[in-house]
Amino acid sequence: MSALFRRFHPGARSVLEVACGTGSLALLLCASGYELTCMDQSPEMLRVAMDKFRNVGRRARFVAGSMTDIPFAAKFHAVISIYDSVNYLMDITDFKRAVRETALVTGEGGLFIFDVCTVRNSELFFRDGEMFETYDDIAYERICRYHSRTRIQENRFVISRNGKTLGIEQHRQRIYYLEEIAGMFEDSPFREVGRFDDMSFSPGTENSDRVHFVFRKV
Repeated sequence: MSALFRRFHPGARSVLEVACGTGSLALLLCASGYELTCMDQSPEMLRVAMDKFRNVGRRARFVAGSMTDIPFAAKFHAVISIYDSVNYLMDITDFKRAVRETALVTGEGGLFIFDVCTVRNSELFFRDGEMFETYDDIAYERICRYHSRTRIQENRFVISRNGKTLGIEQHRQRIYYLEEIAGMFEDSPFREVGRFDDMSFSPGTENSDRVHFVFRKV
C-alpha cells in the first residue's frame, strides 16, 4: 500500500481505511508514519483493532460506519478498502453510493484504492469447495460456493475448539467484472490511474486472481 502512495500521491499522510476489520493493515501504515482513521461497521472488529493499537502504543481514530454511509466531514489524502471488502456491496446501487460517499471524504488529488476478487478467482477456487485447517486445539472450516449465473460467492466459516463450535459466520459477496467496476465511476469525480495484478505493478486483468484499483479525485 505504501508503494501505491509513493507512486501516485507521495505527499499523502491522512488515510481513512473503510472496512478496516481488525486493523492489521492500518497498524502497518501507522508504523510507516501515516495518520490513520479506521472505520468498520462491526463494533467487535473495531474493539480488536483498538486493542492492537493500544498494545503497541500506536494511535488512530476509530469510528463505526459503513461504505455506503461514511460519517465524516473531513477530507483525507487517501481512502482505502482492502481484502475485497467492496465485493460485499451486493448491487450496483450500493456500489455507486459507496463511490459517492468516498468522494465526499477524499480531498482534491486524493486517492481511492481498493481491491476485488475476480470472476476467474471465484470460478477456480470457490466453486463448491471445502477447506479445513487446525492450529493446536483450534479447528477452522470454510465451505464455499460460487453461483456463476448470479456471480454470488458464499462462504460459511466454522471455528471450533476440541470439537466444540465457537462461532459460525456466513458471508455473501457479489463478484463484478472489471469493466463493470470502472463503469461505477463514470459520473464521479474520480479518474482511474491504475489497475494492478495482486501485489504488483503488473496490469490487472480478468486473468488475475485479485486486482487493485487506484482512482484519483480530480
